[in-house]
Amino acid sequence: MTLMQKAITPTLSRAHLTAGHDRVAGYVVRAEDVAFATTPAQLFEVHGLGYAGSPFSPYDRSIDVLRFESSPQLQYRDVPGYILPLWWLRHSRIPPGAELVRIFDDGTQRLLARYGDVGTGWTVTQLGAPRPALASLSRCVGPVAKWHNAYLEADVVDGGSTVVLALANPPLAETGFHQAPSGRWYRRVAREDVTELFELDLTARWNGLSVRVVDQWQDAQRYVVARISHLGDDIDRAERLQLDCLEAGVYEGVVYAAELTDIQTNQVVPHTWAPGPATRHTVRT
Repeated sequence: MTLMQKAITPTLSRAHLTAGHDRVAGYVVRAEDVAFATTPAQLFEVHGLGYAGSPFSPYDRSIDVLRFESSPQLQYRDVPGYILPLWWLRHSRIPPGAELVRIFDDGTQRLLARYGDVGTGWTVTQLGAPRPALASLSRCVGPVAKWHNAYLEADVVDGGSTVVLALANPPLAETGFHQAPSGRWYRRVAREDVTELFELDLTARWNGLSVRVVDQWQDAQRYVVARISHLGDDIDRAERLQLDCLEAGVYEGVVYAAELTDIQTNQVVPHTWAPGPATRHTVRT
């Protein structure tokens, strides 16, 4: 597996450590390509953190980075013309085993938290630090497994031999689930016990902008709303539509689902999740 690295804004770092936020999006590099960058000033340069409105500075006392193994369901886009190989990662669930690391201006590093999987979530390493809250589960982002005729949020671990199943509440009819310290219920099952394994890729257009739907729910008036994440390079349109700019190139917002057009629901099945060659099924809705 290839170890990737991403600079994490202070706001997003707090979300990981306190709210249990389990998503990642934006520009990433291979960790081996930036292994020489051991201070905030060097990280500022190699991660290209001098963008307009950046919360980073080359004079920061510390900068947090997320390190994670690149897994089959992550979808990247090459970014040409950069000083180092650079990729754009669309809005995704954080892969199992990711680590949030703080790098200080004296060159030292401290592990802040480790992400186990969708079942166990984040574990903060600082003694006495409060446990992160639980992020809500979403069928729109991350692996989904069919097990005992039910679809559950999942993660693939142990080199593809094990699937972790996750539930927000204790199951009514199934045994063998355990409650993680985070409060979520989970069970580990053999890969062969899962009859389907895929990731939903729900894309659409909103006011002409290409987006991925990353969450859906009903608001207080029972209207269906969706959280959308910008896809592509139409930054000017994303700015004009006043989506929230979370960091360089990452634009997201909450809209009414009725405003979405050209909706496509794809089931993405990476080749390491299923026997035979990779397949991609598309159902237009």
